[in-house]
Amino acid sequence: MSGRFRLPIAVLTGLALALPLVAPAPALADATASTVAVGKGAVGWEALRQLDRLPYLASGTSTRQFSGFARDGSNQDGFNGADSCLRQVAAGCVIAEDTGPGQVDSIWFTRLRDDRPDVTDTGTIAITLDGTTVLNRSLKDVTDGKAGAPFVHPLVANSTQSAGGFQIKVPMPYRQSMQIVMQHNPLFYHVNYRHFTDADGVTRFDPADQANDVLAKLRAAGTADPKPAAVGATTTGQTHPVPAGQEVAFGTVQGPGAISALRMRFVGATPSDAVLAGLRLRLTFDGRRTVDSPVGEFFGTGLGAYSVKSLMFAADPAAGGWFTTWWPMPYRESAAVSLVNSTGATVGNVELQLTSAPDTKWSTDLLPGGPAAYFTTDSHRDKTTFGDDWMVADQTGRGKLVGVAQTASGVNRGYLEGDERVHIDGSLSPQQHGTGTEDFYEAGWYFYGGTYSAAFTGNTAHEVNGAGCAQECDAVYRLMLTEAISYDSQLRFGIEHGFQNDYLGGYGSTAFLYTQPTVSTRETDAVDLGDSASQTAHQYADSGTSSSLTSVAEGDRDYLPLTDQVRSGTAPISFRLAVDSANRGVLLRRISDQAQKYQEATVSVDDVAVGTWRQPLGNSGMRWLSDQFPLPASATAGKTSIKVTLTPVTAWTAASYLAASIVDPYAVTGAPVAPTGLTATPRKHSALLNWSPVLGATSYRVYSATTTDVPVTQANLVGTSPVTGFLHKALKGGQQRFYKVVAIDAAGNAGSASTAVNAAPKVATVSDVDADGKDDIVTFTRGDAADVYVAKSTGTKFGAGTLWQPFFAPGSEIPATGDFNGDGRDDIITFTRGSAADVYVALSNGVDGYLPATKWHDSFALNGETPMVGDFNGDGKDDIVTFTLGSAHDVYVSLSDGTKFVQNAWMWHGDFGWPGELLDIGDFDGDGRDDIVTFTRGTTASVFVALSDGKSFLGTTWKWHGHFAVGSEIPDVGDYNGDGRDDIATFNRGTLGDVYVSTSTGTGFIGDSDVWHNYFAPNAEIPGSGDFDGDGLSDIVTFTRGTAGKVYVAPVQRPGLRARPGRRAVARLLRPERRVAGSLYVASVKPSRSWKKSTSSRAVAAGCSMAGEWPASGTISGVIPSRSATSF
Repeated sequence: MSGRFRLPIAVLTGLALALPLVAPAPALADATASTVAVGKGAVGWEALRQLDRLPYLASGTSTRQFSGFARDGSNQDGFNGADSCLRQVAAGCVIAEDTGPGQVDSIWFTRLRDDRPDVTDTGTIAITLDGTTVLNRSLKDVTDGKAGAPFVHPLVANSTQSAGGFQIKVPMPYRQSMQIVMQHNPLFYHVNYRHFTDADGVTRFDPADQANDVLAKLRAAGTADPKPAAVGATTTGQTHPVPAGQEVAFGTVQGPGAISALRMRFVGATPSDAVLAGLRLRLTFDGRRTVDSPVGEFFGTGLGAYSVKSLMFAADPAAGGWFTTWWPMPYRESAAVSLVNSTGATVGNVELQLTSAPDTKWSTDLLPGGPAAYFTTDSHRDKTTFGDDWMVADQTGRGKLVGVAQTASGVNRGYLEGDERVHIDGSLSPQQHGTGTEDFYEAGWYFYGGTYSAAFTGNTAHEVNGAGCAQECDAVYRLMLTEAISYDSQLRFGIEHGFQNDYLGGYGSTAFLYTQPTVSTRETDAVDLGDSASQTAHQYADSGTSSSLTSVAEGDRDYLPLTDQVRSGTAPISFRLAVDSANRGVLLRRISDQAQKYQEATVSVDDVAVGTWRQPLGNSGMRWLSDQFPLPASATAGKTSIKVTLTPVTAWTAASYLAASIVDPYAVTGAPVAPTGLTATPRKHSALLNWSPVLGATSYRVYSATTTDVPVTQANLVGTSPVTGFLHKALKGGQQRFYKVVAIDAAGNAGSASTAVNAAPKVATVSDVDADGKDDIVTFTRGDAADVYVAKSTGTKFGAGTLWQPFFAPGSEIPATGDFNGDGRDDIITFTRGSAADVYVALSNGVDGYLPATKWHDSFALNGETPMVGDFNGDGKDDIVTFTLGSAHDVYVSLSDGTKFVQNAWMWHGDFGWPGELLDIGDFDGDGRDDIVTFTRGTTASVFVALSDGKSFLGTTWKWHGHFAVGSEIPDVGDYNGDGRDDIATFNRGTLGDVYVSTSTGTGFIGDSDVWHNYFAPNAEIPGSGDFDGDGLSDIVTFTRGTAGKVYVAPVQRPGLRARPGRRAVARLLRPERRVAGSLYVASVKPSRSWKKSTSSRAVAAGCSMAGEWPASGTISGVIPSRSATSF
């Protein structure tokens, strides 16, 4: 078996063939089955009236979102509106719809008119619930409060009230369906809603209910406790200094009961920024610490003492002002509070008060199997990591997230560009994918109009070049009370930093949650539609077709290719799944191909209709989607297996179905089984791993070694993954590596390891015409003759230059080499540019020539653009890129499918490569995808890199070196130290002929005076790089051209040092070549060996790449021709 979503046959067969024997979730000793009912949480206005019930969880309820996020993963989130409408209907643009019971909780918009936030051009908003239109009015009027209560501030807000955003926070439940239609495309928006397992207790929203009590409570935000008064509440307090490096206790209360308010103040003083960041609040409930957070961020003011007036916390910046929180914090036995001082200096007297009330219900409701959970924070501060989301919350167990406070700092407000991505219960797809950081905080345009603090959201501080902020900083918060994000086994809440995780800054965040270590779903069975044995075991039947799909999923792993078989069809589908007999409903989870949106099917359980599964989402680029449909307890309770029938209304796809039984919460024990179906696919500089999912696993550990046994040790741990795929980066080409994978469950239990597999990353070559792992040399005569000559490398010499193509790249076309069909043999390509902008490819036959040229693209690299070649998505086939330079400096890519270049005008970067700079291609982070680099040269001599994530180049001003390729030096790219990451070299030519190398760390280039050769490519010779002996290390080559047409190579040598006097030597040096009249000798790694190039070539002895020809060898392919001849 192979493929991303394959499931263990042995496990599934056992479940399917013995369905009645599936055991129910184990009962907990201190909880009864009647303790918990399937919960929705408070519905409608009660969600804001009963804030004392925030600790109660909602098992089986899913919080979801529609938004205008860019489906290609770029930062085009709403700017052109291309992804803002799910579909068009007569009334306009549909932005959200749901089938079944649920509740709309939060709606946000923004757009500009005359460079100011204004939603006039969006027109009307029509909200229809259960077929009844409950709101149909101008969006501007609604957010201005003109629709009347309950659609008045603070349940609605315009841009003045929310710093550039337009909000509707009225909770609107529905029993059967929901649809929101805008008259015109709204561009930027999100809709947060909850989907319930059933309609019990749900009453459709009544717009006539003005909810004046709720409005009054919200208008008093930040001044009073918003919860109902607790019976018997008392307040106690203590005052203490907090010495540096110490933890000081400030009180303990006994239970059962709940803290309803906690407030503290710095007696007679206003706390400094350092104190609010370095003094930490700790809360311990029933012996378990769940809160450990910086005081400032805990109260929503992470940058210092600023005014905060939110519904659940407040801060008064005046001297001696109170910092207050009203989160309900229950406990069964006791609660303790303390402060820890990490500031390095004593903090003077701090007064801290606790208001608490006894309540016997918490003695049972807070049991591990009870319906309530403990107040918890998830706080951390660090530098951002390129390519990875900032993790706001990473939790296992069950719970819900009810708010976030965040601080961010950097050179500018580019940190606000990042989208939030929320994955729940191991879902491959995000349940929430936003459009920007200030959008998540429901403002707009970098908090247009300045700082503010409101009931649900706030930008409490914005600092620039002062007040403790070195450059630019923001502090923000959002309460998510009605739209709380519930999870039953796992929560992964991340937010991008910058456009696409390419902003290097300082972040801090505190997530507010209610958590329990137990879980409330059990993955009881799954059917893998790519495996015939699994289909048979589950009595699967359909009349559709099967096809293989390799693609990525949206979300925080949108760079990871996954492969599996997908079933497609329009005829009925049926299968049988094992469920827990003690279930209180079942979540039917599907992994599918979302190339076609609005897939729809009616659902029956044991021939009883239970609803319609409708999925409006679609994405033709990132095609994998995971979603779920709740099967009600009325159709599943008491059964050990169910027959599911899906009758498609439109074309329906699936790769697998999984049953997650909703059960009484239980502690996870034991360990997961070993993963199966592990495959390792070698790529350039990397290995791509896929394996089958393990039931109950929440993450996986990946181990690798150069020995077959792969000991499962910390030393061999190369990474973890929340999904069943992993990319092992920065590997030496050709070196065999072995892998094992271990599954981890929600309790952190590790299972046994998988069977080992192996892969040897490919040796990176770009002019290897015969796929022997050694780069050859190719030259293009161009002009009228337009011949192409090749001289093959044997590893010790180049053979004779022979004619491989009689007419290719005529005139002044731009030729290059690359493996465009992925067969391991490098082919040739030419760009006509000009107004025609055609692209022709001739494939190598691997022996003695190229096949006839065919057109692979008819509009790419127009006029004077700069085209190049590289494998930008890591699929083993070289693609094409063009740089517009000029005033636009855009970058466009077209990917190869093995027969043509597919895309037209696909922008991968909007600001890279300025006039006068020299561009190049290389895999600088070792992930198997080629990136782009630009050398400013001259006196600045800066080097900037933008990394590929397979669909765009990330990073605009990411400087990897501040002084390299000075003046008119010629830079080049290659993996000179063999660590699986491309480095940079520069040739100063002239009379010196020095070669300098700066090696890549994956995030930068280190070294600027490391001489790797002290006489190479002198004067006006043309240098380049390539692996000519196939050892996985890039060598350097120089072409004399002219009438001699000689070619010299210097392979990388590991031992020995040679450096130009007066300059620092390095541990690895390019060994000097030996030149002998009439022939070419190249010294190999071993001093005793030398290799000689044949003096016979085509028409001229010792001639290769004559005057005016374009040589293509190593990174020269596509680079030298792409530069102007005057560069050399």
